[in-house]
Amino acid sequence: MQNVIVGTVWEIYANAFEHGQTEIGVFSCGQHYPKKKELKLTVIDFGVGIPQNVRLFRKLSDLPADEALKWAFEAGTTTRRGDVAGGVGLDSLKRFVKMNRGKLEFFSHNGYVLINKDEETYQNRPTFFGGTLVNITLQCDEAIYVLASDTDGDAPLF
Repeated sequence: MQNVIVGTVWEIYANAFEHGQTEIGVFSCGQHYPKKKELKLTVIDFGVGIPQNVRLFRKLSDLPADEALKWAFEAGTTTRRGDVAGGVGLDSLKRFVKMNRGKLEFFSHNGYVLINKDEETYQNRPTFFGGTLVNITLQCDEAIYVLASDTDGDAPLF
């Protein structure tokens, strides 16, 4: 289970460093709550933000933040250029969080994302955050963990 959690968290950091284009780095804090069997983590970069990356990549300067974020979480999408493969990160993260009763929140520009087992919400908010802030809550209980590889390929994952 530890490797699964580390891999999931690594995806958040990898995206921040690769796509954030921040000159001051990435900041993080977190806490493990043993009694609740939860790990809560926040990762922040003060880079260009997901909506701006998507707007530039898709050449849609007026694309609302919520639509840009929704696009970024779709399977197979990436703002990575060239022959380097990409586009599995945020979709995989989303699926993992849903399957394992976690919670994921993104704040980027005026966009907000909430993903948990019951909902997937993309909204525009009145406040602006110049960069990307990610809050993730992971369940640290081996009894509930499900991996895509543990499911029947034809069965729904959720």
